[in-house]
Amino acid sequence: MNKFMRVTLLSAALGAGSAWAQDLGKADQKLLSDLAIANMAEVEHARAALQKSQSERVKSFAQQMVDDHTKGLEEVRKVAAARNVTLPTELDAKHKAMASRLDKLSGERFDRAYMEHAGVAAHKEAHQLVSKAAASAQDSEVKALASRLQPTIHQHLNNAQQLQAAMQGGTTAGSSGTQGSSGSTATDEASSRASGSTGGNKPDSGSRQQNKPDSKTDSKTDNKPGNTSERR
Repeated sequence: MNKFMRVTLLSAALGAGSAWAQDLGKADQKLLSDLAIANMAEVEHARAALQKSQSERVKSFAQQMVDDHTKGLEEVRKVAAARNVTLPTELDAKHKAMASRLDKLSGERFDRAYMEHAGVAAHKEAHQLVSKAAASAQDSEVKALASRLQPTIHQHLNNAQQLQAAMQGGTTAGSSGTQGSSGSTATDEASSRASGSTGGNKPDSGSRQQNKPDSKTDSKTDNKPGNTSERR
């Protein structure tokens, strides 16, 4: 009797656990799958950046992505395992296409594409995803997971935007700085020439103005006697 009761209780417990896992709605299951893919994509893209980027700032950002999103993926897998949800083991078509595109780029073009897509755009999407999960997930563990991931993703987004702006500003500042330098030099030279020619002419014109009355006076003085003698 006791043995029978044990088997019954064990079966009931297993049945309850299975029912508890099955209670996870499709929407929550999709949230977990999307979170897993987002973390996997960030890790893969960041590893590519560590190999291909020539920028120490980009490499530093990429290393942070590897570290943080590896931890994030582990957390997603724990919740999925507890809820008996099977997660994807590879990237979806969208993220595979991005990985393929990044693989074909190098140098500054790679850095710009990586920061634009894997840095800013992907984290905007991830931020929307965790915000949605934190607000609308039905399962308490999924909701709690999203709330835990949200601050990190928000920080990543801010860092990505700042780094992208710095990269764009640096390039723009470099070109505009060069133009500004040459422009200011040209302006200074033009001003110098203008001021030099003007400054050089002023004394001449001044001396001419001072001499003009003398020449007029001399000519009048010289001519007056001649005119008087001729009249006489």
